[in-house]
Amino acid sequence: MATSVGLDYNSLDLVEDYVCSACESKNIWESSDYFCATCMKYFCRQCIYFHDQLYANHCKYGREEREKWPFTKTVEDLLLKCDVHKDKKLKTFCHDHSQLCCTDCVLLHHRLCTNVALISESVQNMSVDMQQLSINLHTILDELNKFKCRQDASIQSVEASWSEKLKEIKDLRNKLNADLDELENKTLKELDEIRVTLQTSLKEDVDNYSRLEDEFQALSDAVHVLCDKSEKEVEFIASRKCLDKIQEYESYLKKMKKNPVKLNSPIIFMANGDIQNNLSQQTSLGRIINLKIQNPDQEFTVKRKLEYYTVRTWNDTKKTCNISGICCLPSGEIIVTDYDNKIQGFFSFFGTRRKSALSPRIFCSPQQLNFPQDFIFFP
Repeated sequence: MATSVGLDYNSLDLVEDYVCSACESKNIWESSDYFCATCMKYFCRQCIYFHDQLYANHCKYGREEREKWPFTKTVEDLLLKCDVHKDKKLKTFCHDHSQLCCTDCVLLHHRLCTNVALISESVQNMSVDMQQLSINLHTILDELNKFKCRQDASIQSVEASWSEKLKEIKDLRNKLNADLDELENKTLKELDEIRVTLQTSLKEDVDNYSRLEDEFQALSDAVHVLCDKSEKEVEFIASRKCLDKIQEYESYLKKMKKNPVKLNSPIIFMANGDIQNNLSQQTSLGRIINLKIQNPDQEFTVKRKLEYYTVRTWNDTKKTCNISGICCLPSGEIIVTDYDNKIQGFFSFFGTRRKSALSPRIFCSPQQLNFPQDFIFFP
């Protein structure tokens, strides 16, 4: 049907001025100032001069008589052509469906309609207030323009919000990286300290082994020389020194057996399973919430099972609480104000039943809220 497809004309084409026909033939786009009803052509100020030299008696109309000018081709195609069958002109009007029709529309969709008449016949019984229609169209255009401006502003707001939240996510990731780096550095420092301790102890043992080896080697060489000689005093001295050194070795050996250092696997790293488990259980770095702005005056009712929670804190001055304000944050926390105890804010994580008092600095200074009654959250 003729009116079932939306118009795809560019609005700029509809208000485009009439073009001089003579200039257009030279690929020059000059606005026309006259229309010749005899030639059925448009002329600018320069071309009309040469036209009048040849056709002084032709009937022409200036811009002050534009109501006598015919439609431009763009306007003619928009108004007179069928929106569905682009190459067909509108000829009839179906009163049964209140739709304009071309010959193809009548053939395809309105053959069974009983009240299809030519447009020329239909206009005789109809009157249209074009001034009011123009006002209505301009009103709609203004509304569309305002809506488009609001949506464009919303798009910019979405982009700005996206950039801001992207920075927050990146900052959080950098903070987590910094925390992990700090944990890594502490663990590596502890590893280095254990390494130094073990190496120091082992190096002392190696030094003692080397010293004893050198001393026993020297005594062994000396005893070997004494085997070919008969020096009783020297042999006695050598035997005593050997016995002393052997006792020193045995004493050191007992000490080593008492505190052995086995280095097949000297250092064991036991990973902090809590960190790995907690990370593996997470699905994201945080919740992404879309705050849809709705009608602030809209009434709504929330139905859920009634639950009771204690919101008292250890520093409450009175036995009872007078909850004068309550607000739910996008992250799911609930904040309340206690008028009697002059508590300005209170987080209550109802999901895990944890609670903690908020610092008054979160909302304002104590001097500003001596008697907290209510508050509002601005997203």
